[in-house]
Amino acid sequence: MTRTGDLLALAAAAGVSTGAAWLAAAADAGQRYEAGLVLGLAAALSVALLRRFTRLPLGRRPYTFALPLPAPDWRAPLPDPHGDPEALRPHAEPRARLLSDASALGAALRHSCALPPELRTELAASATSASIQASNSVLPPAGDGPLGPDPAYDAAYALGELVAAVEFSRIGLRALEALVTERPLRADPPCWFNPLHERGRTRTVIAGTTEEIAVCHGCAREPAPLLVPSAAGPVPYYESEAVDPRWRLLGYGAVVPGGAAAMIAAARDGFCGDGARQLGTKVRW
Repeated sequence: MTRTGDLLALAAAAGVSTGAAWLAAAADAGQRYEAGLVLGLAAALSVALLRRFTRLPLGRRPYTFALPLPAPDWRAPLPDPHGDPEALRPHAEPRARLLSDASALGAALRHSCALPPELRTELAASATSASIQASNSVLPPAGDGPLGPDPAYDAAYALGELVAAVEFSRIGLRALEALVTERPLRADPPCWFNPLHERGRTRTVIAGTTEEIAVCHGCAREPAPLLVPSAAGPVPYYESEAVDPRWRLLGYGAVVPGGAAAMIAAARDGFCGDGARQLGTKVRW
């Protein structure tokens, strides 16, 4: 509600409480108990409605966005692991753990911040889904790919999952930050060529297609794709069958617009490619 709406709602609640108080005062001795009960219920209902539909404090406990320390800089680009998943794991695991430790905050803020209720619910649910997927993505170590034994395939699979953990951590922490700051999200896709680069601030079209993607400034000038191992040598992650098709077809959310929402939908429902991109969502990433 607007500030004027808050004041009108407060005035209405005060009127209800005043009317109930007048009735209680005018009641005779035999009706005092019932009148007092009505007064108490009216006051409690007024406070509950004001807390639910206005931005007035009314006893709300202030929340602070407190993350475990030392907190990794989850916004920063990461160094190229050069095809080695174990080089990325020390970066991916702390980010996934950070989101997991903070995700309970989303459920609390879902009831208290000033964003529209539907957006609050969607942001909290996205943070929870992202936390689960980030934690799941750091579990498979190199050598535990689904089709082993194939060291190159397994390494590519593990690397693809760890990149997903990094991106889901960013998605979830951005959702929590939006709840804390009470500001709607702005689009912040990764670089399609390499999701570990700086964020994709430039939009372009994949050669030979009509698919629009987000890329970082460096890759807009000269693409430097994330390479993963294969039996024939290093290949871009988006050409590797070992990388989960949900992540590579979505470019880890770099297919715009709505990339992060599509990643959340893919994690929740198992959709990939066009199916994930076409899912409706109320949150614009």
